[in-house]
Amino acid sequence: MDKDILEKYIRAGRICAEIKEELSEMLKPGTRLLTIAETVDMKIHEKGAKPAFPVNISLNEIAAHYTPSFNDEKTIGPKDLVKIDIGVHVDGYIGDMAFTYCSDPNPLVKCSEKCVEAAIEVIKPGVTVAQISEAIENTVKEHGFGLIVNLTGHTLEKYVFHGSPSIPNVSNSSTYKFREGDVIALEPFVVQSNGYVKDSGNVEIYRYLRDRPVRLPEARKILELAKSEYKELPFAKRWLYKNFSPIKVSLALRQLEAAGAIEIYPVLREIENKPIAQSEHTIIVMENPVVTTRVP
Repeated sequence: MDKDILEKYIRAGRICAEIKEELSEMLKPGTRLLTIAETVDMKIHEKGAKPAFPVNISLNEIAAHYTPSFNDEKTIGPKDLVKIDIGVHVDGYIGDMAFTYCSDPNPLVKCSEKCVEAAIEVIKPGVTVAQISEAIENTVKEHGFGLIVNLTGHTLEKYVFHGSPSIPNVSNSSTYKFREGDVIALEPFVVQSNGYVKDSGNVEIYRYLRDRPVRLPEARKILELAKSEYKELPFAKRWLYKNFSPIKVSLALRQLEAAGAIEIYPVLREIENKPIAQSEHTIIVMENPVVTTRVP
């Protein structure tokens, strides 16, 4: 990997880790999710980077894709499992990390962290997808818990936040071998027993897909903004309110979705409402792997 690119990956990851540390005093029952999200956005920009995706702040049985709306009043409740997934990019090179806050100790949280650490221990050039997945699943079984079966880890590339191959958190037969310099994000979602997620709830996260003719002037402007400012990375609906009214934004996004110009990210909920804990790190594959999202 080119030295300049390596430094950008490391910087993006370190910013994620720094923000996690800086949020520690804010995370407590009663804190608004919108306040957390706006703080993360602000800190990313203050540190000279950009969001790789809107921060996900997912409570309990929600696994992913919940980012607050512009007028969201939801707060952290006592004993809530609060999954905070932060993405940062420096010139397109991404750091992706997640952690779970809970005001009371919760064994699901510790297990999710141990799953990631066990997987990191096997990472080196030549390791297969199946070997990484096995390390995660074996660890969760040792603790007597389960995993969200239909969520996976993934690779990262320039302006690509979910690349191929996917890295399941459960055993599989994939013989795909990672090479030195590959960048991967591992993110096991731990539950009491194996579970699944499905699309549920409102959509607050979108991504540019392609140019399409649309009627509303605001829709054309938002599509151009998504293409030029966010590239092919996801953006939050609330970010658009700096330039457009809420009504115009809603109408424009519906039109763009219908035209196939943008992708939507519905909230993902566990089908039996099982509480979920998540941990995630970004790792550069080397003989001594570099965990970019960990403070040295």
